[in-house]
Amino acid sequence: MTSPEITTSLRNNHASFIHLIGQLNGDQLKQSQPHQWNPAQQLEHIYLSFRPVLLAFQLPRFIPRLLFGVAKRKSRDYDTLVRDYQTKLQQGGKSPSAYVPTKAANTIKRLLELEKSVDRLCHIIDGLTEEELDRYLLPHPLLGKLTMREMLYFTSYHVTHHHRQVEKNLSLSRH
Repeated sequence: MTSPEITTSLRNNHASFIHLIGQLNGDQLKQSQPHQWNPAQQLEHIYLSFRPVLLAFQLPRFIPRLLFGVAKRKSRDYDTLVRDYQTKLQQGGKSPSAYVPTKAANTIKRLLELEKSVDRLCHIIDGLTEEELDRYLLPHPLLGKLTMREMLYFTSYHVTHHHRQVEKNLSLSRH
């Protein structure tokens, strides 16, 4: 994907998730299956995991270069990155504690904060070159060092992964 395609994907996938969560009533926000996060917790997880991505993209480029280096390989494509992530999950990969929602924040406030954060990230992406997206590395807790492009692929996919979990858990609770 090119950077305009990435920003479109990020905006659309997060807008869809935000819309889903925003349509739920208080009881639905608290519904969950055993050992699953409820929709409010899913929102909090997406927000908590989005913040460091935004922060990393806000940093001057020399900081990620000094901390994590530069890529000596081509960026994986979207489908490969998603397959690699799904494999890690199947192997028992879990969210690090920093991204596990301990309590859900005010849902409306979080939805607005997430929406603003997505807008900020997309604005930053618009100012980057395709080469920069493929050059600089960022750390991912399950996947290791990712190029900036791969981190954006992950971020775009990650919200759809949790969107599907919310839909699945809500449909199971109706039966």
